[in-house]
Amino acid sequence: MLHCFSVDVEGFGEGMSESIAVPAGMVGSAEDRREIASNVAQMLEWLHQEGVLATFFVLGRIAEQQPEVVRAIVAAGHELASHSHDHVRLYNLPLAEARAQIARSKKALEDASGHAVVGFRAPDFSITGKNLEILDALVECGYAYDSSLSPVSFHDVYGVPGGGRWIHRLPNGLIEFPPATVDIAGHVFPVLGGGYMRVTPTFLARWITGHFQSQDQPVMSYIHPYEIGDAHPQIHGLPWARRLRHYGNLGRARGRYTALFRRYSFGSAQAVLQQRGHAVGAPVDAQRPVRSRTA
Repeated sequence: MLHCFSVDVEGFGEGMSESIAVPAGMVGSAEDRREIASNVAQMLEWLHQEGVLATFFVLGRIAEQQPEVVRAIVAAGHELASHSHDHVRLYNLPLAEARAQIARSKKALEDASGHAVVGFRAPDFSITGKNLEILDALVECGYAYDSSLSPVSFHDVYGVPGGGRWIHRLPNGLIEFPPATVDIAGHVFPVLGGGYMRVTPTFLARWITGHFQSQDQPVMSYIHPYEIGDAHPQIHGLPWARRLRHYGNLGRARGRYTALFRRYSFGSAQAVLQQRGHAVGAPVDAQRPVRSRTA
């Protein structure tokens, strides 16, 4: 069966800008654009080597400022999806402004790529119990699936406690493909995201993926370009816990995901959903031919 590998495309500083004060000019600067272009290029090269097609959730502002990055992603055969327009937590915005963000992003990505965009992931998984009406706005804007509702029991930024852990259709028709989690004694924890992969051993990721597969459920894993590429802008003065969270083991993510690719099959969200019988846009190839995997 096919599991999903996804990439949230944003700048290093931009991804943490609502948690800490990042240096002025880090977001949207020439340096930021070079960082994104370099890390995405390294990500594409790595995925090509591994024979994996992924879903890239890209910010609309990157599509407007760096359309060549979007075109490179599509040219490599990956699915293009929306990560909203700016990396701003949607529950901090009025509904009208949040809707404008997701609509502008879709248009920017489609204009840059020439391809329809049907998938969405909110920055920092910022659709929670505070702003579920955003899900109706996604349908109105033409999205077919979402990957924002993380059913974790507790987290300092996101979470929909009690939400569905598997792919499911929402009452408004939108398909939800939640990020991977594990349930331990009734408490739901996030797993298989880039940060978690960097601080947990490889065998645990293999076991979790195998556990999902034994239940006939695909995982939704996710990572950021800077967790594969080598462009890591330095933000000085961070508390040790915050520095560990953003810089810890950045060199280890590649090898740990590679180990998963060698054992299990990974592809785009659209390919996984189509394999599961959900029609979400034009047919796509499930997977580029890859080397044999060990059982």
